[in-house]
Amino acid sequence: MNLTAILYFLLVAGAIQGFIFNIATFLARKKIEKPVVFLNLLVLFLSLNNLQSWLIEKGFVFDFFFAKHFVFPWYVLILPMFYAFLIYYLGIEKKRVPFLRLTIAVVIAELIARAVVLILIDKGTLDIGVLPMYNALEDAVTLLYSIFIFYKAIQLIFRYPELYPDILAYDDLKWIKRFIKWGGVIFVLWGIAVLLNIFSDTIKAPRSYYPLRIASSVLIYWIGYQAFFRYVVLKDRIVLRNEIRGNGPLKELQTVTVKKESNKNEKHQEEFGEIHQNIVAQQIFLDPQLSLEKLSEEVQLSTGKLSMLVNQYSGTNFSDYINSLRIEEAKKLLQNPEFKAYTIASIGLECGFNSKSTFYAAFKKFAGSTPTAYRKLHG
Repeated sequence: MNLTAILYFLLVAGAIQGFIFNIATFLARKKIEKPVVFLNLLVLFLSLNNLQSWLIEKGFVFDFFFAKHFVFPWYVLILPMFYAFLIYYLGIEKKRVPFLRLTIAVVIAELIARAVVLILIDKGTLDIGVLPMYNALEDAVTLLYSIFIFYKAIQLIFRYPELYPDILAYDDLKWIKRFIKWGGVIFVLWGIAVLLNIFSDTIKAPRSYYPLRIASSVLIYWIGYQAFFRYVVLKDRIVLRNEIRGNGPLKELQTVTVKKESNKNEKHQEEFGEIHQNIVAQQIFLDPQLSLEKLSEEVQLSTGKLSMLVNQYSGTNFSDYINSLRIEEAKKLLQNPEFKAYTIASIGLECGFNSKSTFYAAFKKFAGSTPTAYRKLHG
């Protein structure tokens, strides 16, 4: 199997995967929100672009000139769909324009321009040799427009975080920043392909697009799955935070066994008991940034004394003490049938853990099973 055959396989496999993603994500949501719509359009347009490329390169097209070369510019739509997803994911649609109308205008302009060129070539007014140059020019225009949208996304994430402080309370957006950084590599590959199409005598389309198609497909399918997961977790966390940190039935004091031994200082025992009641009553343990130093400032004790109190009267170190409180909170949610629809990741994050992996590790340590198994057994 040569490189071309491998590329064809990846194009078809990617297109099929994209269609499956579209079906699965729509079926997974009872209500189709705008971020999910634009996310699905992002993946759909990439899938259609890959499928179209495969059909053309395998010769599965109409045999007359106009239809054979009338290619729909799906790539124009991909970055604008990502930007529109960002706008609605961050909840700033009233503060920033998603450029949807401008994108439609660019697509229509490219379709009209291509149709005119093909008609003139078909009638003999233009030479067939004009077509490759037109293709390169159209691709350059698409590249420039995509760079414009990409630049707007960079500004939104890196320069204007003050537009969406509420979202930052739930999502640090590191996954989006990672996507943007890798997206820069895609644009480099795209620029190289455009330059090769214009100036190279040996490497032309479609070979010039091979690295771009593989890299962009992997990246965009990754962002599709990642963004859908993050959106579901975000929506869950907003509801969970209201329940966990509100005044409902879930806000009940946790207990911890305070070791009362005759050879221990009673004053210290009482001091730790007060600290514990404060940590639980104020739900301080739900803070993912909580540290020994931060808590010591809040309770106005030195870190050394606070560490000593926790170690002696909770029977464990500070990190395990706080994580045990978080796990108890998570167990309440996993046992409650009202929260069965919420993702385990969102429960762990709202209980104070920084990531899904640290939550799973701590849950296994303190509960003796995974959160999934615990929910099946007790939920």
